[in-house]
Amino acid sequence: METGAEKILWNLGDIYKSSEEVKKDAEKLLEESRKFHERYSNTDQIFHNPNSVKVSIEALSDLYDRFGKISEYVQLKFAENTISDEVKKLMSWFENVETEFQSNLVFFVIAISKMPDDVFDRIVPSVEKYRHFIESSRRFKDHVFSEKEEQIIVHKNVTGSDAFIKFYTQLTSTYKFKVKTEGKIQTLNGSQLRSLRTHPDSKIREMASVKLFKRYKKYALEIESAYNAVAKDYDIEALLRGYPTPNSMRNLDNEVNDSVVDTLVDVTTDNNALVNRYYKVKNKLMGFKMKLSDIYAPVGNVQKTFSWKEAKEIVRKAFYGFDDKFGMIVDDFFDKNWIHAAPLPAKEGGAFCAYSTPSVHPYVLLTFTGQIKDIITLGHELGHGVHGVLSSKQNILQYHTPLTMAETSSTFAEMLLMDYFLETLPKKEIVPFVASKLEDLFATMNRQNMFTRFERRAHEKISKDGSTFDELSNIYDEELHTMFGDAVEYNPEFRWEWASVPHFFHTPFYCYAYDFAQLLVISLYAKYKAGMNDFKRRYIDLLSAGGSDSPEKLLEPFGVKLSDPKFWQSGFDYIEENLVKRLESEVK
Repeated sequence: METGAEKILWNLGDIYKSSEEVKKDAEKLLEESRKFHERYSNTDQIFHNPNSVKVSIEALSDLYDRFGKISEYVQLKFAENTISDEVKKLMSWFENVETEFQSNLVFFVIAISKMPDDVFDRIVPSVEKYRHFIESSRRFKDHVFSEKEEQIIVHKNVTGSDAFIKFYTQLTSTYKFKVKTEGKIQTLNGSQLRSLRTHPDSKIREMASVKLFKRYKKYALEIESAYNAVAKDYDIEALLRGYPTPNSMRNLDNEVNDSVVDTLVDVTTDNNALVNRYYKVKNKLMGFKMKLSDIYAPVGNVQKTFSWKEAKEIVRKAFYGFDDKFGMIVDDFFDKNWIHAAPLPAKEGGAFCAYSTPSVHPYVLLTFTGQIKDIITLGHELGHGVHGVLSSKQNILQYHTPLTMAETSSTFAEMLLMDYFLETLPKKEIVPFVASKLEDLFATMNRQNMFTRFERRAHEKISKDGSTFDELSNIYDEELHTMFGDAVEYNPEFRWEWASVPHFFHTPFYCYAYDFAQLLVISLYAKYKAGMNDFKRRYIDLLSAGGSDSPEKLLEPFGVKLSDPKFWQSGFDYIEENLVKRLESEVK
């Protein structure tokens, strides 16, 4: 079925008109980064004069801002066609540029991180605009190496972990699958095949899952080698830098304590019982005990598909329904060609919103196939887009939030869409939608928590003595059983699913950030629905702040305490009261 999304392609001309332009700017930028190194290499002398600190940090900010523009263009060109020879050459060229650029500047960030307290106290009034950047850099003071050592890491990553990540992405992006549905044979990419997991026919759902995971198993040796290399590289670096665990390196980067993440993981694992409870209800709704391949099966006979035009209007209404400012920002994405939604064979799988620098507007990528889940995904990524636009008032050094806060706006947007559908769908479609939304929530929280538990165990095993594809699959199978319990039957191919999760390769220990953000947002959303005084202003201020302060401080206006297990549990309580019990009442 054509949805109208086939012609929805982004216009990267807002960033650069051609690769030649990019290369010209990059050469200028590299030269300026070399001069920066020469001019400010004596950091002791620079830090002695508050005005010199201000001038140097402003120069650093300008360099990173312009580099972000180049980076965004190249990454987006690669995402739209991962197998183009021209784009692959551009990406290879960019990797060399990035290596030299970062190598030229790393000394300054190291010097800031090692800045003594008395120096910080003396200079910070003159650079208040960059306070959190300096504070954030200094939290790494016990974990940074010398300039030469940091340069070695930057250079070796090109042919080390980054090369394995690139190999994995290119390998899996080229997967194509021939399937027969509705009497027709089609060739689908991974995203399109995954969409069949919501097909009303259980045989097609199982076929899609089996075919997908068998393809990853077919390349077990390649994926095993890539993952072992990436995980071990990450763990060795964490060990050499003096982190207590590999997970700790990501946590510090996310500006969150290990104990907070441990509490989050424990509370979420305890609430796997709610997942089990839900799927037992769904078994009754479906009339049979489901397999894992059935967990996203539509409930009932409702299998509505949407055109791109319909999806656009639904998302606009949901965003405008919250605040006109949100709606107007979203309009720009649709009207100015900032979205790539067309299903294309060599396009990067999944979905994302890219915003590298405040001087370039965000772009959204997804593959739209007309499912209601695609509308939720569109809203999710546009939530990121709103965050990127609002926080563009910040400088590049304080533009990006840590991962723990990065999903806040996107998941809040999903909650807006949930309420929109609950208010507008016909009565007969409410139960199917509530079931689907619960599955989305559990996928964002408990499933991502399962990924985190898998990563912790996988990294530990790999770091000790390496791990085979089958051993990693055994760990994953155990975690699947921990999440779903006895509520489902287990397709044997799902033990290979771990190999299809890009975050394990691209950003180790990323996944708990989804769980963190979802539970955080449910708490915030509950306050919004309860009529918290001046909520919209506080929320817009939160998004506009970008990464200009720590998560704890940014959340203070909402009365959020991240260290309290009751805070995390409150999110699950909201889900139980407002969705699970509602569904159970319909089944009785």
